[in-house]
Amino acid sequence: MNKHLYLATLLVAVLGALLGSCSGGGGAGGPAEKSPLPKPLAEQYAIDGVVDLSVFSAVTQTAIDMKDTFGIGSSVGTTTLRYAMVNDERHLYIAMVWSDATPTAFNPYGALTAFDGVVVMFDNDGDVTFAAGEDARRLVMNIYSSSHSDLYNDSSGFGGNDAVGDGLGKMTWSAATGTGTYQAEFLIPLAPDATGQDGVLNATTRFNINILDNIQVLELPAASNVGSLSGLPGMGINMDSSGWPLLPYAVPAPHDQPQMPTNLKGLIAFISDHENPLGELYTFDPATSFVTRVTNSTGLYIDGVSVSHGGTKLAFYGGPSTTDNTTWEIYTVNAIAGSIPTALTTNTILDGHPAWSPDDSEIVYASFRGPGPWQASLVTMTSATGGGEMVLSTVTSTTANDNDPDWLPDGRIVFKTDRFDPGLQDQVRIAVMNRDGTMVTQLTDSIGTSDHDPTATNTVTVFERFTKGTNYSTDLSSIYSPWNIVEARIDGSGERTLLADGWVNWLPVHDPSGEYLVYLKSTGYTDARLMSKDGRDLGRLIPGITRIRYIDWK
Repeated sequence: MNKHLYLATLLVAVLGALLGSCSGGGGAGGPAEKSPLPKPLAEQYAIDGVVDLSVFSAVTQTAIDMKDTFGIGSSVGTTTLRYAMVNDERHLYIAMVWSDATPTAFNPYGALTAFDGVVVMFDNDGDVTFAAGEDARRLVMNIYSSSHSDLYNDSSGFGGNDAVGDGLGKMTWSAATGTGTYQAEFLIPLAPDATGQDGVLNATTRFNINILDNIQVLELPAASNVGSLSGLPGMGINMDSSGWPLLPYAVPAPHDQPQMPTNLKGLIAFISDHENPLGELYTFDPATSFVTRVTNSTGLYIDGVSVSHGGTKLAFYGGPSTTDNTTWEIYTVNAIAGSIPTALTTNTILDGHPAWSPDDSEIVYASFRGPGPWQASLVTMTSATGGGEMVLSTVTSTTANDNDPDWLPDGRIVFKTDRFDPGLQDQVRIAVMNRDGTMVTQLTDSIGTSDHDPTATNTVTVFERFTKGTNYSTDLSSIYSPWNIVEARIDGSGERTLLADGWVNWLPVHDPSGEYLVYLKSTGYTDARLMSKDGRDLGRLIPGITRIRYIDWK
């Protein structure tokens, strides 16, 4: 229930403000298939920070002179860097390995002490000057994983966070060689992003790699060591890049690149805080790619949006406080620009996660009525837009914690619950029941994980699965640990994993046709992505907007 506030707060506060970051994962990919077309790089290489340089025909090796005072002081030793770069029509893939016997990783939830990392910079326009607005990518090691940032050179010097963010990256350290090595990989788009803060990458682009060692931002600068591939101080503004090597870009042969469908229908509602930290409601027409901002500075913290089947109204939960969840109520609002929300509940308990019934006449929601402080029941009420008496009916036992409800087209309700495993409250399951709360049927039972946010057709439900047996809301590693997208059959006959790439993937929702799913991928900026029912990533669905923390599609 509170995962969305929890994840969004940590992603923005820890990852966005500090490093613009998140983790990666998966497994190293092999060579591309030859028939009928080779796989795109995005499918050949899972970005997990584990690389195999032996698969590349060209690998560059060089000694990097490490200097203190952020690369402009005295030499403190050398590190050996080996790297390879390849591209297809859409992406540049970079794999690199360098020696470091004493890894340094910071705690993202504690005092920022020191860290190791790597920065790749690009002189996008080839004018031999790394100037304002040009592209850079950074990886930083932390105790849970690593943090990737899509940066751009800004007027105050190197280090601005891109407003949209693109690409992936991860690094790992291993002592297997005896001396210790870092491995890192990046997957970077070749084309500019929607904000224009990333430029074109091609054969005229010059690049530089900076190795970061024991960077101590709160100590004297002499404690921070930087080494540059170009042999010059590696970070700043209006830098002379004439000594940087040219990108080994090759005109690619055709690859089996995924294509965004042109026949998408319905209406998408989502919440983003890219214009307001409390969040605003937006709609997106997938047929026209037109975005409408529905609310405008309501003064409410906004979360958990649900769009009516008629596409005319939105329901959400929230309140005037981001921390006092006893102020959170259920609201509805017309799905047109400038609409004013109407409160449907008014009490002193947490109400949240609303969802419209198939005929839009009712709303089901989670209400934390006890008897314990974090025990929710599922409640239905009429979807009246204000005025008149609300008709409420409790549909689950208050002895269990039931949450994240949604309706099946046939009128049943799918939800998550801990009622099946009394000793494993952190490992919640997905269940389905009749409209009146009878015939509760357990659908999932994966020990050591927990399942959240189900949505469903009459035959299958899809949801996100936290791949640890801990409570995500208290597990500080949860925004670095994998969240997978899973599909389970409503008849209880089995399940399949649709997406398990090591990243935080959450809130899957079917499109009206049932052929596609939109979901949120958190890589420091959280964008909405489209995938096929077989789990193939088709790309970013809502262009130019990130920091999304809830989404629905009817």
